[in-house]
Amino acid sequence: AVDSSNKEKRGLWELGSAQHDSYESYGYDHQQSHGYYGNDYVQKEVKQVITKKVPVPYPVEVEKHVPVEVKVPYPVEVEKKVPVVVEKKVPVYVEKKVPVHVDRPYPVEVKVPVHVPVYKKEYVEVPKPYAVHVEKPYPVYVKQPVYVEKQVPVTVHIKEHHKKPFWG
Repeated sequence: AVDSSNKEKRGLWELGSAQHDSYESYGYDHQQSHGYYGNDYVQKEVKQVITKKVPVPYPVEVEKHVPVEVKVPYPVEVEKKVPVVVEKKVPVYVEKKVPVHVDRPYPVEVKVPVHVPVYKKEYVEVPKPYAVHVEKPYPVYVKQPVYVEKQVPVTVHIKEHHKKPFWG
């Protein structure tokens, strides 16, 4: 089914604004007249109707198997289900006494203390500081910073500031 109602999108000028600014307030027409601004050419709308074949449902027969009692002149044995208990095997720990052979009387190790000699350090007193005779004097070097004042001429460059032009 094709909907025959005409649904067009609304433009921004139809919605309006708070100041009511539009083409009309500035002296312009809302729609162009064909004589002054536009062409006399009118576009033709091409409409096509698309038809599709929709499959129609049809009845389908379904076979259902239903048990029906049939009378037989002789007796028929019917198997009846009997509940059977199945035992689950679970491991169970059972303590058993196992005989162990033990010698009577049995030998026992006894730890006997052994004498170990301990040596002590012998301390010898030495007089400190003690005098040592040196036959001739020798120079002794001591690590200390030595400051030597010496005047060195230094050249100093002075830059001259030139005013640069603003445009350049």
